[in-house]
Amino acid sequence: KKERPDMVATKGLYKMCRCPNYLGEILFWTGVFVSGVTAYETVGQWITAVLAYICIVYIMFNGAQRLEKRQMARYGSNAEYKAYADKTPIIIPFLPVYHLNKQN
Repeated sequence: KKERPDMVATKGLYKMCRCPNYLGEILFWTGVFVSGVTAYETVGQWITAVLAYICIVYIMFNGAQRLEKRQMARYGSNAEYKAYADKTPIIIPFLPVYHLNKQN
């Protein structure tokens, strides 16, 4: 950002996905969920753990969707940004989901 204040970051982890911070959160909470698998004993504990995990993943995708809206409002007229957004997955690398908002 320091090099290009008029453009989003596109180097490092941002080459693999546009929201690496949200990816990191999903990976962290996936690890927490998986590490607790041996501790879940009752149906209630399983339901709570699964619902909590689903909620956090939903929150991360919702955050990425809001960020994409803000970035499109700010950089949407920039052809370089559009090309970057159209070829770089939004959250999960190698999963071809490039946009979470409807494209006009």
